[in-house]
Amino acid sequence: GVRIAAVHHSTFLVNSLCHTWGQRPWNTEDLSRNNWVVGLLLGNGEGWHNNHHAFQFSARVGLEWWQLDVPWYIIKLLEHLGLATNVKVPTEIQKLQMSLKNITQSPQDEN
Repeated sequence: GVRIAAVHHSTFLVNSLCHTWGQRPWNTEDLSRNNWVVGLLLGNGEGWHNNHHAFQFSARVGLEWWQLDVPWYIIKLLEHLGLATNVKVPTEIQKLQMSLKNITQSPQDEN
């Protein structure tokens, strides 16, 4: 009913916002963006959408100290308790490689 529709619309709204407005620190093959308003208002990591698309394997999407990502802290707690294993985050080398991709490819190269 109405609750399901509200959940779907709010999910799609966040996805639309984070593919329209914000910063693109990583040169991904889509239009994803980091939207700090969504990131700080929700706190669930959804605002750091470009980070998620750049490092899809990562359990942490708030890659900067100021990028609020509450699920990351829950995952770390579960890992500490032995309930989550093989938790992956991008290494500094992976971030550097993605940064170099930013330098060598312009947005026009993606078309």
